[in-house]
Amino acid sequence: MIKKNAPVILSIIFLLITWQIIAYTVNYPAIFPSVIELLTNSIQLLGSPFFYESLAATILRGLLGFLLSYLVAMALATLASRNSFFKQFIQPIVVTFRSIPVISVVLVALLWFSPPTLPVFIAFLTMFPILYQSILSGFNEVDKKLIEMSTLYGKTKWFTFKHIMLPASKMQIFGGISTATGFGWRAIIIGEALSQPLSGIGTGMKLAQVYLNVSELFAWTLMAITISYIFDKIVWRVAKFAHKYKYRTVNIHKYTDNTKNDIKSMAFSTITKSFDTKMIVDKFNYQFNSNKVYLLKAPSGKGKSTLLMLASGLLHADKGDVNYTNIHSKAYSFQDHRLCSWLKIIDNINYPLSKKQLSNSNQHALCHEVISKLEINDLLQKYPNELSGGELQRVTLARSLVAQSDLLLLDEPLNGLDAALKIRIMKYIGEYINTHKPLVLWATHEEIKLEGIELVDYRF
Repeated sequence: MIKKNAPVILSIIFLLITWQIIAYTVNYPAIFPSVIELLTNSIQLLGSPFFYESLAATILRGLLGFLLSYLVAMALATLASRNSFFKQFIQPIVVTFRSIPVISVVLVALLWFSPPTLPVFIAFLTMFPILYQSILSGFNEVDKKLIEMSTLYGKTKWFTFKHIMLPASKMQIFGGISTATGFGWRAIIIGEALSQPLSGIGTGMKLAQVYLNVSELFAWTLMAITISYIFDKIVWRVAKFAHKYKYRTVNIHKYTDNTKNDIKSMAFSTITKSFDTKMIVDKFNYQFNSNKVYLLKAPSGKGKSTLLMLASGLLHADKGDVNYTNIHSKAYSFQDHRLCSWLKIIDNINYPLSKKQLSNSNQHALCHEVISKLEINDLLQKYPNELSGGELQRVTLARSLVAQSDLLLLDEPLNGLDAALKIRIMKYIGEYINTHKPLVLWATHEEIKLEGIELVDYRF
């Protein structure tokens, strides 16, 4: 413990020695007290009931100012991250808030607010732009592919916000909180010193200055620095605790049994899709039915993944329509995985499921079966960054299979697997399709063999 905190301890010792040298050089205790005098006054301050009243009042104002600024910043940043017009509209206002000198606002605000509420207003003014910018930056850096994944599996916007947006931007948000509270704490004390409510650290400083008690003034300052340091440590402790994110499923949609024999179909009608000037899909017409498995085969860049994205609804055609029959849910084994780095593998696999599904004995048995057949039992308590490419591919495939959806989209799900494992997994996928009867589109460059299933090679 001592070795770990040695740099901090040495830094404090260095500051105390430097202070004592300056005090000795100045040799005027009334203006610049020694370390001993400063510590003596600090101890005396700790024994004063006024100190604790002031401390409680300042902390309460700080928490109130932080809570107000955080809630407003979170609401506006969330809206700005989803609406470009609002983002451009609010930006000049935020810049104005950030650029206004605190002292100029305080002098005017003295006419508007009572002494106890002025520091809260100053705290809001100081912390809001920092929090807004940090939260917005965090939201802007969230991988949009994860949001698409969550949307595909039928999650609500609130669920996606809670389980994707917030965890993915957590460190930027806590960094903003740390910076904002540092500035906000100082702003509150400035507001108290100028408005002089009955109690507050700023009030104590002002009284010490009025009575020319420099030693006590420094003691108040030392206490303010110490408390600010403690609050910063608390913020990062909370951030560290929040890193141990526990995923909770919610009952978003009703559990449906899609093992019925109703034929599921999807019809593409004159679908056209291009990126920039490159035409990827041109007037595509085709009907896919669930009594067959369709193998989409083409060289890289020729539209296999684009067609799957169009089928999923995550990508919209420039022209044409996609019509579904008996398809109420979709699952996608993404080639780029799209796993949440803050979730354990078991929680990533269960992401598509609701509480009702997880409590269903058949669904529970299916999860166990999929995990076992894909040979990922020993990975469940790990995180995505601890896995190899082939392991990530199997986890992504497992997530799409446990979803038990009407439409199953597979984008190169066997990438990174050795030959023997590919054969075992292909055998299981065939069994799964025969049992659950989804409509399957499978983009692959492999030679696929599935027993008892008619395969249709669709070549671009």
